[in-house]
Amino acid sequence: MHILSLIEKYELQFSNNNYFGDIGVEPSYSIVEGTLPVLVSAPHAINHYREHAVKPADMYTGSLALLLQKLTNCYCIYSNSFSKEDPNYILGGEYKAALGTIVKEHQINFVIDLHGASKDREFDIDLGTLHGTSIQENNINEVVRIFFNNGITNVHQNHTFSASHPGTVTSYSAKELLVQSIQIEINRNYRNPKSFDLFQKTIHSLEQIINQLGGA
Repeated sequence: MHILSLIEKYELQFSNNNYFGDIGVEPSYSIVEGTLPVLVSAPHAINHYREHAVKPADMYTGSLALLLQKLTNCYCIYSNSFSKEDPNYILGGEYKAALGTIVKEHQINFVIDLHGASKDREFDIDLGTLHGTSIQENNINEVVRIFFNNGITNVHQNHTFSASHPGTVTSYSAKELLVQSIQIEINRNYRNPKSFDLFQKTIHSLEQIINQLGGA
């Protein structure tokens, strides 16, 4: 199946009920197991609740996670139904608990947490690394190099989203699970399949990054 058709097929489960997903389904996350010791996370694949308000989904992050799992056979966790907890903001919670179980049971080496930024942001990619403390320097350099080699050159680090809040998946992974982790904020233009050339660059970059980190 062509990548575009596959992405649109994957996105249907997230866009269901206007991006509230399968309302009432428990647990509010899904896991796909693989063999590569990298875990890709998409906690905002559907609408989420933060500080008494509903925040819109990071569209196509869940589909990207599923596609990358298929391409690399990494592990994957993503939100599948609306919950009163924001997995990337609250301390603890069932999503991060499940993520922690995967990391421990399958000797995961890296956690990659995917997020979506507005098309109006001044970056194409913003890498959140808790200001350099969540990932080794040689690995973050490799991540940047791979994006550049695929033609994504407006790559920032800890520019707008450093993932430093203690409730983020990246902070939890680095500080509590003691596993290298990175938050990747993707500009809307680079995760929208309608801009297929840019979208394809994102897919190729992330696929290469996962394979590189999985073998590191």
